[in-house]
Amino acid sequence: MDLKVLIVEDNFIIQMFLESGIESMGHRVVGAVDNGIDALDLIETKNPNLILLDIGLAGKLSGIEVGEQIKEKYHIPFVYLTGNSDKPTLEKASHTKPLHIIKKPIDEDKLRNEIHHIIEKMGAPIDM
Repeated sequence: MDLKVLIVEDNFIIQMFLESGIESMGHRVVGAVDNGIDALDLIETKNPNLILLDIGLAGKLSGIEVGEQIKEKYHIPFVYLTGNSDKPTLEKASHTKPLHIIKKPIDEDKLRNEIHHIIEKMGAPIDM
């Protein structure tokens, strides 16, 4: 499965790491933004088939609020990224029905394994 990924992450270093890692696996990053408003705009124009979404976004919209809009309006699989794994945050996030939640920190091996797991959840065979 060829992924077309939108990355929504307000930490530039993590954003660049994700972009590089996803592209090294042969997938395409269609956009990388640091806030929810830009993410919602890019969904309209770039047609991603997977969104990596930081729960703790800075700005007007939290990652969870963006996730709610993605679920209700766009029906695109999205995966939360979080460095905050407290129970109330994870429970609130799970109510938006993400495809998966990735807990930070993330290294190259973890990213590769998580992306393979996500593709399996999307119902596509994995080429190893």
